[in-house]
Amino acid sequence: MKQANIQVGKVSDYLYALMTQHKVKKFRAGFIKKNGDYRTGRFDLLNRSTWKQNNGTMYQRKGKKRTTNADEYILAHDLDKKAPRNISVATLKWFSVGKKVYKINHLEVNDSITVVMFEKVKFTALKNLIKKGVINE
Repeated sequence: MKQANIQVGKVSDYLYALMTQHKVKKFRAGFIKKNGDYRTGRFDLLNRSTWKQNNGTMYQRKGKKRTTNADEYILAHDLDKKAPRNISVATLKWFSVGKKVYKINHLEVNDSITVVMFEKVKFTALKNLIKKGVINE
């Protein structure tokens, strides 16, 4: 039997708190894309209005407001592909900030109640999470 701390609130608010409590501004994450593929990457939470794309051109945001729900998606900038990404909180499997790695387990009780567990894992497990998305114990 494991003992856990319980917090009531929005999962996205707790995620932002965990990601921004460190001095490091970048984080790694692993999640399931809409088409079912597993994806990992390096991200940051800076809200950019312009950025340089992979082909060398500058892209400027059009000034429209956000179209996704902030409680369901994390708006992050992909540092590898140099473009903004919406990461679904429901399909997020793990993330790491600095030397801390958190594995996320979701349990949906019904339509209005979802239990999300943030399990700290060893930093050495990061290599397996990036490749496969699972930890071999």
